[in-house]
Amino acid sequence: MNDRTIVGWDGSLEADLALEWAAERAVYEGDGIILVDVEDTDALTPGQVVTEQMVARRHLAADAMAQRVADEYPGLRVNTHIMAGARLEELRRRTRPDTLVVVGTGERKGPRGRYHWSLGARLAASAHGAVAVIPGLPEASRSVVAVGVDGSEVSFKAARFAAREARRLHQELVVVHAWLDPVVSVPDIRLDGPFLGELEEEHQLVLDAVVQSLRSSNRDLTITPVLTRSEAHVALKQVAESASMLVVGTERLHGVDRVLLGSVSHAMILDIAAPTVVVGPDSTV
Repeated sequence: MNDRTIVGWDGSLEADLALEWAAERAVYEGDGIILVDVEDTDALTPGQVVTEQMVARRHLAADAMAQRVADEYPGLRVNTHIMAGARLEELRRRTRPDTLVVVGTGERKGPRGRYHWSLGARLAASAHGAVAVIPGLPEASRSVVAVGVDGSEVSFKAARFAAREARRLHQELVVVHAWLDPVVSVPDIRLDGPFLGELEEEHQLVLDAVVQSLRSSNRDLTITPVLTRSEAHVALKQVAESASMLVVGTERLHGVDRVLLGSVSHAMILDIAAPTVVVGPDSTV
């Protein structure tokens, strides 16, 4: 049986919380977990080499954690894969369209630029499936799942994933579509009220199409649409602060650019306020 939940684990508190989040979801899905721990060669100091003893210690720690999780969640399959290599690449190459990779992340401190190349952001940009970045377990008072949509096919896919998660958690689904006035580069051109009203109606139609589709297949799910005239990342951050999960879609790039996320999904990981799942165009979770 192919287990579809991959947890990047390194023995840290952040990784433990990500594993707990993943375990609860995997139990509901009838899935198993692959716990991947990598002796990261990219993190070695100059002159340092990976030894058999270093990898063996990781084996012992990962096996002990896998057994602890299996004891806490009877029936849950937890397998471990331990190796030496580049952590990002080892996690990425184990992904498939039907996998969900789960990694933890700590509290953001210092300049935001330090996190532009965080493991979560880089994985979300290059993994073949969806990626969940977990800053911590959400408080019980957080009772909604939020998703951002923009009318693209990948945002529809993210919305469908979010609806399934809301059903799993027995929570309300909040569907957010943000829009801004178009940029006008011609001097002395002003956007009048009627034009902006028509533009808002068009954006409302985009949101309504997503919500109608979700309601047709989730009749017992409470779905709240939110249309807002603001930057998308600002609107999503506001909703995410009271959400148990945020879901966003991203169009992954190729070649050199494949390490880059879309601007909105990147911003949400950099300024993460809730467990955040990034769904790519190839994802089938």
